Amino acid sequence: MKRMEAEKLFADLVEGTRQQTPVPFIERDAERVLAAIQTAAVFWEVVRLSNVPMRFLCDFCNQLINGDLVVASDGKLSLTDKGKELVEALEIAPVQEGICNACEGRGIDISKFYGSLIEKYSEICKDRPEAIQDYDQGYVTEATSLASVSYAWQRGDLENKEIIILGDDDLKSIAAALTGAPKRVLALDIDTRLIEFINKVAEREGLKNLKAVWHDLREPLREEWLKSFDTFMCDPPESIVGLKAFVERGIMCLKGRGCAGYFGLTHVEASLSKWAKVQKFLLEKGAVITDLREDFSSYVNWDYIKEMRSWSWLPTKALPEHLWYCSAFHRIELLKDVEVENPRLGENIFDDEEVATN
Repeated sequence: MKRMEAEKLFADLVEGTRQQTPVPFIERDAERVLAAIQTAAVFWEVVRLSNVPMRFLCDFCNQLINGDLVVASDGKLSLTDKGKELVEALEIAPVQEGICNACEGRGIDISKFYGSLIEKYSEICKDRPEAIQDYDQGYVTEATSLASVSYAWQRGDLENKEIIILGDDDLKSIAAALTGAPKRVLALDIDTRLIEFINKVAEREGLKNLKAVWHDLREPLREEWLKSFDTFMCDPPESIVGLKAFVERGIMCLKGRGCAGYFGLTHVEASLSKWAKVQKFLLEKGAVITDLREDFSSYVNWDYIKEMRSWSWLPTKALPEHLWYCSAFHRIELLKDVEVENPRLGENIFDDEEVATN
């Protein structure tokens, strides 16, 4: 296939995808998908490696299949001869990975912070409540939670600090309290199963610095929580409204300048256009991103994958056998004391055109 012919075909594929998807889609996104398909045959690995939202990844893959460029079967994607000619003519190289086996790419050694507590935390997590779709739940691996807390500890945001966790199906509050480092750890969640579980663990393990309280984060925060914490952590919904809601609630809880917050944001459900909106929002709230670790958080495969809205989009359907849903770990720090409103939010904070897992 000649270069000019390949460029014309590629342009048609991109335009065809733009006509199908409500999410902004550019040529670089298409290149990322084709690069990922060359590296991994399994669809869920293509999702992870491409770093593009499922909303248009699936639409683009269907364009490739219809154009006889890709064959989809049994949860796998493979380039046809025509597809191989296309990527060769366009000089699109496969994705290359060089993840550290010791830290799983996170850049932090949890054994230096937790030691024998790793086993204790693992035992505690065995009895955790399962993730349910009602609250857009999907918890991270135990190593991710321990690494998140270790990272905050390393950055001076844990020891002798007051910590608030907004939504805690990841059980980061328990991971933080086990260290004995924070003065206080407060977990807020809408799921009564989690509240009961965390408080029972706190009582059983003698974690006097840990408490869990029921709260619907769509409702205004209690006055006693405002400007009362040094650090917040949350794993917000991927909708722009939900993400802003959780992070803004977290910022409202911080005492002032120099206080920090941690949250995750994926590529699976967030285009770079959404990332830009988040960054603009943070600056407007007086916060700056100081640290960003790509693919830091790995999520355990949840039981309701076939009920996800994106299941119907998939070009080939098979349940994932390995971890595929990852998010980038963000640390923000307040540059100034911030006055923010504490309003009640709308009922649906979990949905937008890019959300794939609810």
